[in-house]
Amino acid sequence: MSSYQRKTPIKSDCSIEKTLLVISGKWKPAILSELLKRSVRLKDIQEGLPEASKRALTQQLKEMVEDGLIQKKDFNQFPKKTEYSMTPLGSKLSSVFNILTEFGDRL
Repeated sequence: MSSYQRKTPIKSDCSIEKTLLVISGKWKPAILSELLKRSVRLKDIQEGLPEASKRALTQQLKEMVEDGLIQKKDFNQFPKKTEYSMTPLGSKLSSVFNILTEFGDRL
């Protein structure tokens, strides 16, 4: 199995475009919004987004881990437990998401 390669390379000359590339995706805003409130497991995300496939969610989580926005913690227990949480870099998106929420509420 080959490793995932981002379809669109991240450009280094436009900070806004770089930011939008790492936070855009069908489910990323909803996932990030929840992670900004608390650490979650995949099943928690699935319950909040029942229309999203497990494959799509795991792919978007993987991308955000690779981009350094979130971290994945595997617990050494049975049954397997994995938890996702924000990194310090990802937590900096809090103010951005607050402004986007205020804007969206006015539409």
